[in-house]
Amino acid sequence: PHNITLKVKSNVAVAGTSLSGFCTGALGAGASLYFTGTECTKVVYTSSSSGSTGYPRESYSTATIVRSIISLDWSGISSVASFQFPIPDQLPSSMNHTDGNGSYCKIDYQLKLQLGGREIVEVVPIQIISKPLCNPTPSPYVEDHVRRRIMLACCIPKGSIETSIKVDDTRLGIGEVMKICLELVNNSSVDIKWISCQLFEQIDWHSCEHHTSDTTIVASQKVSGLKGMKCKATKQAKAKAVSPINSDHKSNNVISCEAFLRVPDFTLQTCTGNLFEIKHYLSINAQTKCGLTNINIQVPVQITSPRRSMTTIYDYLIATEDRG
Repeated sequence: PHNITLKVKSNVAVAGTSLSGFCTGALGAGASLYFTGTECTKVVYTSSSSGSTGYPRESYSTATIVRSIISLDWSGISSVASFQFPIPDQLPSSMNHTDGNGSYCKIDYQLKLQLGGREIVEVVPIQIISKPLCNPTPSPYVEDHVRRRIMLACCIPKGSIETSIKVDDTRLGIGEVMKICLELVNNSSVDIKWISCQLFEQIDWHSCEHHTSDTTIVASQKVSGLKGMKCKATKQAKAKAVSPINSDHKSNNVISCEAFLRVPDFTLQTCTGNLFEIKHYLSINAQTKCGLTNINIQVPVQITSPRRSMTTIYDYLIATEDRG
């Protein structure tokens, strides 16, 4: 066994900063230190041949994100060698996601100490947080007066609902709050039962030719207390349902509401790698009666690394480790 120790000042680092530490022990002239980052995926799939019952199989893949050689400040006399190196700006955050079937995708970073003869004697895991955006310009989403037809059984017109949406910012850091302003002008002969806003996280990954995905709701708000906001169409609106283009907006019912969605600490960041893709989108739903068209609007959202403090970053690390 080798009496060698590899220590870092902190196991958590933000891309674009630096990482430092030291090694102790009999390193020798052939000692090398590497910083590596790797994407890893596992896909559980069912394989079957003609006439036989399917059985589970597993496929694994890896892809290198970064592999850097770190110089050691070692005199050859002392038993201590120190190091300090910059972390590339563009690195994605460490992450680990597992679905309910045993498939997973993850990003791992490590420091590896190698002696002469290519023997790895010490490995230290490193948690990386992607570089936060500095004073980012808000990226709002605005949709004004879009008419959406309401149909019964996909073929009988029941008028239309006009939607206006404003999302204050579609680029958010972990822990930040999204404000959604929604206005619906109901020019149909149907009621709106309820309205909801949901933030979805969709993860797609693959290994060789096998693919899998996992979609979850990370934040949700259902508009409550719709007193005075639930639409009951008038006889005039019912008469105009077959000809919605000529409708008189003055006779319509109007719903105006706001929703606020906080991005939870356990949310992964929007990212595209070699083996996986993480996407986020806002889904706005207005529910009508069974058999009638429901309003569904999807808005792409980008989730970035925490943009506030190191305390938020540590909370994010703990939350994302728990979900793995």
